[in-house]
Amino acid sequence: MPKSLQELVAATSELRALPSTTIRLMTLLDDATVEASLVLEVIEKDPSLTANLLKLANSAYYGLRRQVGSVREALILLGNQTIVNLAFATSMGDILRGPLRAYHLDRNELWHHALGTALGAAYLISLAGGKDLRERAFTGGLVHDIGKLILNKPLQQEIEKLPADCDFERLLETESNVLGFNHAEAGGALAESWNFPPSLVRIITSHHDPLEAEEDKDLVRVVAAANLVSCFLGFGRGTVNFPEEYFWSTLDGWGFPESVVRGLNEELPGDLQNMLGIIGETR
Repeated sequence: MPKSLQELVAATSELRALPSTTIRLMTLLDDATVEASLVLEVIEKDPSLTANLLKLANSAYYGLRRQVGSVREALILLGNQTIVNLAFATSMGDILRGPLRAYHLDRNELWHHALGTALGAAYLISLAGGKDLRERAFTGGLVHDIGKLILNKPLQQEIEKLPADCDFERLLETESNVLGFNHAEAGGALAESWNFPPSLVRIITSHHDPLEAEEDKDLVRVVAAANLVSCFLGFGRGTVNFPEEYFWSTLDGWGFPESVVRGLNEELPGDLQNMLGIIGETR
């Protein structure tokens, strides 16, 4: 077993390289002045990504007044930065769909949890008046658990120590006891190795301890809250065994009152099913 987190990231050969389209999109995520021609050049070379992006742009999620038939039209109606964030998030789908035996997750279960968290984070940031951050919250929610991708293999040797229904505290404690670090820390290291924007690295690293975040506080909080809601609603097995009192009190402590959370609880299952119909279940 690698001696350090950095060694573990470097040794995870199957995750060392992202798809070329994802890498190119990642370089555009923090470019507020990115030109439409450059976005088109990247996206239109990937037919599958183009198709999924158009389905998403034409969905009720964005509520456009007319159907769009090209990425160029979507850029005009939604804006360059929105399209870049959505394209990047969509391109991560294949990476998140696989099974994770150590975490008792079958194929697509991490994907369901990630999408539920992404939608919940976008909902919460919009409700708080941060509509300009909706796509970044969505992307942060989608990738918040990528640390599990690199901890899965070494944890399989100790799988009996990680019950399928353990709560967040026990999950993090078990990961740290077995490996010396947890999946949030591992995810942050992986995100840095992939050159994710700093805001995404912070979201991933702090999604279990949002009140400790010193930057991007609102983004970290909404992803942390949406992660809790996604688990509470059963999107993806594992880390779901916590009492309702803990659920409500924790979210309230993070700044999300019961009225807001109940609204999200009602909306999210339908939103997730709609999104799965748009982006797809498997490939």
